[in-house]
Amino acid sequence: MANQKSSTFRRVFAFILLLTVIIGLYLLTGKRIEEEKPKADLDTPSPALGRTVATAIHQAVTDPYFAPLEKLAQYLSDNPQCDMVTIDQMTKWALDDAFPTCFVWDADGSRIEVDNAASPWAIEQAVKIVRQCLYRKNPRGLLFVETFRAENEKYWLGFLKVPVSAPEPTQIAGVFFSMDRYIEEDVPRFIDGLVSRRRFPLVSFQLNDPPMHNEPDGDISFRILDEKGGIYFQHGREFDEGKMIYAESIWYPKPIVCMQEGWDLQVFSSNAVASGEPEGNRTSAVVILIAALILASLFYWWGIHQLHTEDEK
Repeated sequence: MANQKSSTFRRVFAFILLLTVIIGLYLLTGKRIEEEKPKADLDTPSPALGRTVATAIHQAVTDPYFAPLEKLAQYLSDNPQCDMVTIDQMTKWALDDAFPTCFVWDADGSRIEVDNAASPWAIEQAVKIVRQCLYRKNPRGLLFVETFRAENEKYWLGFLKVPVSAPEPTQIAGVFFSMDRYIEEDVPRFIDGLVSRRRFPLVSFQLNDPPMHNEPDGDISFRILDEKGGIYFQHGREFDEGKMIYAESIWYPKPIVCMQEGWDLQVFSSNAVASGEPEGNRTSAVVILIAALILASLFYWWGIHQLHTEDEK
């Protein structure tokens, strides 16, 4: 009889303990089955929205120098027998009048043409690198990318052979630009162009200053941090960590922003709701769980004591 009571008691205790743990975990995680997950669209503050904004910023700062190269590659692919490209074509394919510097160099070394004023030392260094790559094998017509220094400035150089897969090309065509001036002058104006777009704007960007006279204001702000965490560029007013919906450093271990490794791009929304439960609710859940476990333990030892008392009788 005593064994039967003991077995029944242990089953009841195990049930109470299991119920206590389930309720505690439910309170701690804050899960609600009835709650629906928010939609990941461009109207809801979410990582998807933040990533869309970040992608647009990347495109805004890279398209100006990649566009003429992409157009050149497409043109050479469509015209495999082409052995000459003009500087006018390169200029036409560029998205910006002042950036980058497009060039066409004759492989016999007789002439180089550029579409923008450039440092003669930079041109000389670019030609030197192009000469070195002139007979380098490139069967798939891949883009050559190099960096070099001229007059204490770092330059980026990208080019293709003409014809694109020829073992002995007649020309080299491409672009180059100062990366230092790109960071100082060009990136800010490219991003400003994206943010201030009035026709078909990407999202509703927040103003840098509080709106006046019923001026329409947006909810999206962003900033670019350098490798030391300092602010390189920012747009908007609100940069509360609880409002951050996307950060390049969270998605990629070694992010590259504006051609700079280790920089970070963060996107914020003033409409974002801080994720997770308030700290007060979580603390209450922990207290409730601990209290429930203590009561369950007390119930267990009281039951064991009662069983021993009945056995002694």
